[in-house]
Amino acid sequence: MDDKDGRREGRQRAKADFRFDDARLCFAFACTLADRGTGTPLERLARPEDLGRWSMESGCTTVAPACTKADLGHARRLREAIQRTGQALADEAAPAREDIALINSAAAESTSVPELSADTASVRWHGDTVSAALSMVARDLIELCHSEHRTRVRICGNPACGTPFVDTSRAGARRWCSMKTCGALAKKRTYRARSKSGS
Repeated sequence: MDDKDGRREGRQRAKADFRFDDARLCFAFACTLADRGTGTPLERLARPEDLGRWSMESGCTTVAPACTKADLGHARRLREAIQRTGQALADEAAPAREDIALINSAAAESTSVPELSADTASVRWHGDTVSAALSMVARDLIELCHSEHRTRVRICGNPACGTPFVDTSRAGARRWCSMKTCGALAKKRTYRARSKSGS
């Protein structure tokens, strides 16, 4: 079983694990390609079953849906359209028309339908398909673009990362996609540099 940050219970999070902490759904999906700023990006959606697992771990589906290679290819194209649109928002530039068309097409698919339990303590989803999960991802980006937060989209300050995020801090000075990953890494590097100069 996984926790909300994509870790397997009882072990440390691995590089290949999905990231959901501090992220909107659409940008958590963009983060399925890690280390964008390096020469060797890490593909977290390496196989169709990885896409099914992401759909479940993200909360878009209650079970991992069956996925084909075609589904995986479509998901990766949508992911890159979201990444480029996030970059455009951060740059206050116009996104590419073909990216918006792809996002709108994915959003037009039916989503999973939520059903609230009688005690209001839990929700389960009906219609667990890959297209439903991707529709929820695309709709999340559309909702962001239609909100006051569209001007708060930033690109992570870690040059190796490149993931978009929404800066909801009061001062508007957040630098990292997540303090648990890139922020913690930056702190470690600063600490080591200070220790080295001190010695």
